[in-house]
Amino acid sequence: MKKRQSRPAAWTSAEIQKIAGIPGVRKKTAYIWEYYKLWIIGIIAAVWFVTFAVHQYTTTLREYWCYIIFNNTYADAGDHSRIWDDFVKYAGFDLREKAVVFKADSYFDYLKGVTGNSYFEAFVAYADSGTLDGITMGTESLAELGKTGRLMDLNREECASIREKYGDRLIYCIPNDPEYGSDPVPVGIDVTDSRLVTQYHVYEENCALGIGAGSGNLQSMEQFLDFIFGGQE
Repeated sequence: MKKRQSRPAAWTSAEIQKIAGIPGVRKKTAYIWEYYKLWIIGIIAAVWFVTFAVHQYTTTLREYWCYIIFNNTYADAGDHSRIWDDFVKYAGFDLREKAVVFKADSYFDYLKGVTGNSYFEAFVAYADSGTLDGITMGTESLAELGKTGRLMDLNREECASIREKYGDRLIYCIPNDPEYGSDPVPVGIDVTDSRLVTQYHVYEENCALGIGAGSGNLQSMEQFLDFIFGGQE
């Protein structure tokens, strides 16, 4: 009786020729699986592990100085763009401690419907997890988005300093959830005449900024507002 090999043969040219000479795909597959299954399983496991590790690294919640989405723009406003660099320097953030994320690859308009829109689904995930600190878009679109309850009510006590500086720019909406009552609630700040438009050209028309309802970085968002309005104190 032929003794079964205890370990797979090396992939020499002779071995390759031997496999090529086996008739039929099924017999080739059976032979390869019989003698190389440990290698195959090992390779699959290694690929899975690397994929899993990369996924964990890119999706695990990180600590952020701020996480801002610039929605519906084709301008260069993402990480390491000019506006990102200027803001990081202005705020004096230590990126060894926490990250600053600017996302400029999101496209949805709540005025036009968002069913099946993966960008909106990503926004919901960021907002509901408390990751989102701010989002900018057209003024009317932001007011409509505010009705979902995913933008912070700027009447909150912790927003007092922002209201004091930018109270004449507030954007209002009436939330869909009756729990909030029927009175208009401030959910955004008009930034149409800010450096976001005049210097960085992230938008060419009217635009507004909303703060994520679960944001824990209000100070950073106030710094961002001060930055785009010229660094006022």
